[in-house]
Amino acid sequence: MAATGESNTDTSEDFSTSEQLQKIRAQTNSGLENQRQCAIILTAVEETIKEQHEALTPLAYFGALMTILDQQKEGGEESIVAAAMHLLGVVAPRIPVAVLRVKFTDISDTLVPLLENFQENQALVRNVLGCLEVLLVAQDTARWTTDMACKKLYQALLIMSVDGRPKVRRRAHEVVRRVLSRPPPPSAHHPATSTTIEFALKALNEYSETVANASAKDRKELEQQILHVLVFLKAALPVLAVQGAHDRTRNKLRALCELLLRLPVRSSGSGNTVLTQWIFQVLDALFGAGAAEDGIFAHLDLALLDSVIRSLLEIRPYQNDATLIPAWLDLIGRGFSRLAELVRKAEVDAEEALASEREYAVNEYPKLLTSVFESSFVGIFSQATTKPVITAKAAAVLAAMMRDCISVSMVQRVDQDAYLLQIINTINTGLTDIKYRAAWGAVLNVAEQLFDRLGPAMPELIRATLVHIMAFRDDQAYGESFPFKDELEIALHAAVQSLGLTTFTEYVPLNIENERPGEPRRPYLLSTFVQAFNRPLPSTIGQPENVFGPHTLEYLAKVLLPLANRVMEKSGSSNLGGRQVEAKLFETLGTQIWAMVPGICSTLPRDVGYMFKMVVPYFGRILQTSPEEVYPNLLTHPDFRPAVCDALESLIDGYRSVVKQSEKDEDSEGNGVVNPEDARLAEAGLQTLQSNATTFLSVLCNNYTTVDPSILGQKAKGQALQGLHERENQHYERTIKSLLSVADETAVVNYFMNLVSTLLQSQSEEQEADGDVAAAQLGRLRDYAMLDLLLILLPFLPDAKDPFIINAESPLLLFFKVLTGQLRDADSTLQKRTYKCLNHVVALIPSEHLNLQELIDRLVDPAVLANSSSGSKKARIQLIQLVAEAIPVKDKTMLLGFVPVALSEVMLATKEASEKARNAAYDCLVAMGHKMHRGGVQQDVDGTFNLASLSKSLMSNEDEEMDYAQEAEVSLREYFMMVIAGLAGETSTMQSAAIASLSRLLFEFAGVLDAELCKELVSTVMYVMASRNREVVKAALGFIKVAIVMLKQEVLEDELENIIVSILNHSRDHKSHFRAKVRHIFERLVRKFSFEAVEGFVPETDKKLMNNIRKRRERLKKRKLAAKQNADAESDDELETSKRALAGRGTQTSEAVRKQFEDALYGSESELDDDSDEDGIPEQFREALRPRLTKADKANAAANTMIRESDDVADFLDSRIVGAVTGVQRRLKKKGSDFKNSEDGRMVIDSDSEAEDNGEAQMTDANQVPEDHYKASLNSDVAFTRTADGRVRFLTPAQKRKREEDEETAETKGSTGLGLGWGQKKRDAREVGLKKNEVEKMLGRQFKAKRAKGDVKKTGGPDPYAYIPLTSKVVGGQK
Repeated sequence: MAATGESNTDTSEDFSTSEQLQKIRAQTNSGLENQRQCAIILTAVEETIKEQHEALTPLAYFGALMTILDQQKEGGEESIVAAAMHLLGVVAPRIPVAVLRVKFTDISDTLVPLLENFQENQALVRNVLGCLEVLLVAQDTARWTTDMACKKLYQALLIMSVDGRPKVRRRAHEVVRRVLSRPPPPSAHHPATSTTIEFALKALNEYSETVANASAKDRKELEQQILHVLVFLKAALPVLAVQGAHDRTRNKLRALCELLLRLPVRSSGSGNTVLTQWIFQVLDALFGAGAAEDGIFAHLDLALLDSVIRSLLEIRPYQNDATLIPAWLDLIGRGFSRLAELVRKAEVDAEEALASEREYAVNEYPKLLTSVFESSFVGIFSQATTKPVITAKAAAVLAAMMRDCISVSMVQRVDQDAYLLQIINTINTGLTDIKYRAAWGAVLNVAEQLFDRLGPAMPELIRATLVHIMAFRDDQAYGESFPFKDELEIALHAAVQSLGLTTFTEYVPLNIENERPGEPRRPYLLSTFVQAFNRPLPSTIGQPENVFGPHTLEYLAKVLLPLANRVMEKSGSSNLGGRQVEAKLFETLGTQIWAMVPGICSTLPRDVGYMFKMVVPYFGRILQTSPEEVYPNLLTHPDFRPAVCDALESLIDGYRSVVKQSEKDEDSEGNGVVNPEDARLAEAGLQTLQSNATTFLSVLCNNYTTVDPSILGQKAKGQALQGLHERENQHYERTIKSLLSVADETAVVNYFMNLVSTLLQSQSEEQEADGDVAAAQLGRLRDYAMLDLLLILLPFLPDAKDPFIINAESPLLLFFKVLTGQLRDADSTLQKRTYKCLNHVVALIPSEHLNLQELIDRLVDPAVLANSSSGSKKARIQLIQLVAEAIPVKDKTMLLGFVPVALSEVMLATKEASEKARNAAYDCLVAMGHKMHRGGVQQDVDGTFNLASLSKSLMSNEDEEMDYAQEAEVSLREYFMMVIAGLAGETSTMQSAAIASLSRLLFEFAGVLDAELCKELVSTVMYVMASRNREVVKAALGFIKVAIVMLKQEVLEDELENIIVSILNHSRDHKSHFRAKVRHIFERLVRKFSFEAVEGFVPETDKKLMNNIRKRRERLKKRKLAAKQNADAESDDELETSKRALAGRGTQTSEAVRKQFEDALYGSESELDDDSDEDGIPEQFREALRPRLTKADKANAAANTMIRESDDVADFLDSRIVGAVTGVQRRLKKKGSDFKNSEDGRMVIDSDSEAEDNGEAQMTDANQVPEDHYKASLNSDVAFTRTADGRVRFLTPAQKRKREEDEETAETKGSTGLGLGWGQKKRDAREVGLKKNEVEKMLGRQFKAKRAKGDVKKTGGPDPYAYIPLTSKVVGGQK
C-alpha cells in the first residue's frame, strides 16, 4: 500500500467507481464469508452516506468506516471488524494529509485496541499495519519528537516486525522501510531512525548475554528470535545506512555493525552456520548489494566501512568451509568494491574531501587492500586441499579486486609505496611456486585482470608476470600436462589488448626466423594475436576511456607485413622444391599475419596520420593484383582483399566518429569525451585517409565491376552465376561506401560520369557481339555490377545531397536517360536493377527537372510491357507510384492519361506470388487514390455515371467497351470508377484483383466517401457474388468483411438482406470452402446490427448456423462478465476498429496501416469460442480427431464429469443443472453382433437366400443415406490422408488397394480405431484394447499367407477354416 503525501485529488465519482470498489461490490454472492462481508459493509456504508445526502468521497467512506470500527473495537464481531479494516485499507491512502494530522489521536485510539484485541487474525493485523503506515507518514517532525502516542505506534510496528507469523512480519518490514524512507519535510533524517537502531541493538544484546548460558531448548528459541531480527535488519539496514551520515545515528549504526560481527563468535559453540550466513546477508545489504532495485543507495563513510571490513577479517571462518568461506569472500569483495568507490571519490574531489579521507585514501586503504589480498591469496591458493568451490569464489573476488579496487594513488605512488608491488610479487610467486600448482587456473584469472588494470598505465610493472606466463606456454610438456590452457590463452589475450603488439613482442619476441638463437621460437603467438582482437579493449572504472587503441600501424608496416612477404616467399620456394609440409607451414603463418590486419585497424591506431603511407603499398598490391599473382607458387592462393577492405573501412569509420565526437565536444560546454591531443591526431589521420581515398576508390570500383572469367567454369547459370559474382563483391561494397564518405566530391562526380559512359559502351558492344555466349555472359554480369555500383555512388553525388543545384548537365539527368533507354531490355535481372535505380533517381530529381511525359511513355510502351518480368514487378510498381505522385496536381490531362493505363497492371500485381510485390501494389493503389483525391473535384451523388447500371452491365457478359474518358474528371469517385471497370475483365484473376483493390481502397477512403457511393459499391460487389468462380467469390467475401468493419450501420442496412442471402448461397457448397468465412461474416454482422435483425433474413434451413453463433456469443459474454465484472463488457468492436482505422491515418506508417487492413480482411475472423471448429466434421469422427491423453492426463483429468446439453446453454447457477451432470465416464455403445439371437440366447445363422435378401434390404437403406464424404476421402479416386503436421498426402494406387484389403479389419476396429484418415496417425493396437498376440490369434488370421494370396495349411494344425465354438456360454446353457 503506497501512502500519499499530497492532498486527495479523487472526485466522488472517480473513487466510487474505481476498480477496487467494483470488485468488492461484485462479491455480494461470494462463497467466501470474508469477501461477502466486505461487500455487505460497503453497500451499507454507501447507503448510509447517500441517506445523509453526502457525496461518495474517500473522506465520507473513511468517516463511516471509522465509526464502525470505533463501535466494534471492544468486544465486536471479528468478521465485521476484519471487513471494515479491509475497506479502510483501501480508503486510507486517499485521505488528505491535513485530516490525518488533525485526527491522529482519534485514529490511533481506534486502531491500537484493534491491534491488541484481534491479534490472531492475520489479515486484520496486516490491514491495521497498512493504515498505521499511512497515518505515520503523514505526521510532521513536531509530532514525531513530542507526541508519545506516535512513538508508541512506531514501537508497535517494530514489535510486529519480529512477530512469529511470516506474513505479518513481512508486512511490518515493508511498513518500517516506507516510513523510514519518507522523513517528514524538510528534514532529511527521520526521527525514528535512532529508535529502530536501538530496538535492534537491544535485541542483539539480549541474545548475546543469554545464549551462552541457555539450555539447548532455550538456545533454539533464542536463535529463532534473533533470526527474525536479522531478517528485519536485512530489510531495514539499507534505509538506515542512507541516514547513517547524520551525527545522531553514525555512532549507533557503527555499534550495530560491530555487534553483528561479534554474534558469530558468541554463538560459535552452537555450530549454527545459518545464523552466520544471515549475518553475512545483513552486511551484504549494508554494502548496497541489490539496493539499487529499490532506488536506495547506502551512503556510508570510509571509517564505518573500514571498521566493518576489519571486523570481518577477525571472524574469518574455517578456510575449507565450503558453506561459509564463499559467503565471507563474497562479502569481503563487495565491501572493498564499495570502499573503492568512496576512495575514488576522495581522490577525484580532493578539494571537497576531508583531510582524513584523503589521508586514508593514500595510506590506509592501500595497506588494508594489500593485507587482505595477500592473506586470501596465500591462504586459499597455496593449499592443495582447498575445495574447488572455494578456489573459484576466491579467484572471482580477487580478480574483481585487481580490476576495480586498485586506486590511482597506488599506481602513481608505486615508487614511494611498495603496496602495489607486493600484490604483483604475490601473483608472480603464485605463478612460479609449485605449491600453487592446483590453483594455477585461478592465479591466471587474477593475472588477467591485473593486465587489464596496469597494462595501459604501467606496462613495466607486469612484464615479469607476462614472462612467467609465457614460461608455461614455452614448456615442451605444455600440450600434454598443463591443465589450464583456456585460462592461459585468455590471460595472453588480455596482455595483448592492454600492452599492444609493440610492447608485447618487446617483452616476449616472436623469434619466428630465429633472430635470437638463445630464445624459443613462438610462431603460435600469431594465432593468439588473431584471437585476442576479439576481446574488447580494457577500461578502468573511474578513468576516461582511450579513444585510440594500443596497437600501431608502425609495427604493422615495419614488422608484420614485411614478415608476411618473407614467409610467403619461403612458402613458394618450398612448394617448388617439393617440400609441401614446409610450404603449408609458411603459408599458414603469412595467412595469420594478414588476418591480423583488420583487427589492428579496428582498434583505431593513433599513428594513422604519419604512418598510413607506409602500409599503402602493401594494401595497393593486394587490391590491384589477383591472388595468384600476389604470392605465386603457393599451394592454395588465399585471397587477402577482404581483409584489406575491412581494415580500410574500420580506419575511415573510426576516425570519422572521433572527429564528429570532438566537434560535438567543442559545441558543448564542460569536459568532452575526446581530449584536444586526441582530436588533433584524429583530424590529421582523417586528412591522410581523404588524400588516399580517391586512389583506393578507383581500385575498388574497378575490382567491383571486373568479372573473373573463371567464374563461368563453375556449374552455375543465370541467377546462380550472378549470385557467385555478387558474393565476391560483398566486401567491396561496404568499403566503397566508407571511401565515398571522405572522398572529394569532384572525383566522385567524374567517376560517376565515366561509369555511365562505360555502361553505354558496354551495351553497344553487346548488341554488336555475335555468337560468343561466354563474352555475352561476362558482359551481362559486368552490366549488373556497374548498375549496382552506380546505385552505391548515387547518394554521394552533390546533386543528390542538394537538389537545388541540379541543371541540364547534371549526372542524375544523364543517368535517368540511360535508365529509361534500358527499359525495353528483355533481361529480367537487368530490368530489376534498372527499375530499382530509376526509383532512386526519380525520388532525387525535382519534378520541374524530370521529363515525366517521356518516362510515362516508356512505362506504358507495349514493348516494355511485353518484356516486363515477374521478378521486376515490385520495383516497377514502386516506380509507377513515384510517377503518379510526381505528376503535378494541375496537370489533370497527364494524370488522367496515366492512371487509367497503369491501373490495370497495378491491380493485377495484387495477385502476384511475391508478398513484397503485392504490398507494393496496394501501396501504389492508395497513393494514386490520394493523388486523385487531392487534385480532384467534388461531384454530386447523381453525377457523371450510375454505378448500378454499370454493375448490371458488368454481369451481362456483353463485350462492350465502356469509355468514360470524355466525361472524366480528376476525383476520387472517378478513381473508384476506374477500379470497378476491372470487374468487366475476361479472366477471374482480373475480377478478383479488382475486388481486392476495392477492398483496400474502401479501407483507406471510407471516411471521405459519400454514403451513396458506398452503397453502390456494396451493391455492385453483391452482383459479383453470383459468380461460380471460387477466386472471385473469395475476394468478394473479403470485401464484405472490410465493408462491415469500415462502413456505418445506416450505409449497410439497405443491403443487409442482399448480403445475407448472397453469402448463404456459398455456405451450402458440398465442399464447404467458404463455410468458416461465412460464419465469421455473420458474427461481424451480428456485432454491427443485432442478432434479431440478422436472424430475420436467415431462412429456416440455415437457422442452425444462427443458433450456433448465439450460443458462442453467450459463452463469450459470460466469460467477459466473469473476468471484468462489467455488464457492458461487450462493446461495438467494429465501430472501434473503424474509428482506429480512420483516426490518425496520416501519422501512421504504411506497415501499420497494412497490418490494420490485413486484420480486417484476414485476421481476427472469429472472436468467439473455438469450440465449434468441429462443425464440419462428422460427429462419429470428432472423438478420433481430439488430442489423445496420456495415462497421467487421464488420471488427473476432470473430463470424467460429462455435461449433457440440449440446444440451450447450460446454466450452472440453475439448481436443475445437477440433472445434467454425471460423475462417471461416458461409455460407447458396443457394436451389435453380426448374428441374430433367439429368445433363449442361441445364435441364429441365416441361410444364403435370407442373407441375400437381407443384403438387398441393407443396400436399399444405404441408398437413402446421404453421401459419406469421409469414406469418399478413403476410397475414391482422390483418396488422401493427412501427415503428422496436417498436410494432405494423396494415396497411390498401391496404397488404395492396400486400404481396400484392410477395409474389413478397419470396420471391425471402428472407423477411427486404427487411424484411417482425418489427420490421425496409425494407432497402435494397444490403444484400442488389443494386444499383439491377441491380434495374431484372431479367427482366420493365422492362415493368411505372407507373400501370396489365399490361405495356407500349417503342419499339425487345423484346416484353414474359421471354427466357432458353440459352448454353453454362447447358446445359453442348452444343447
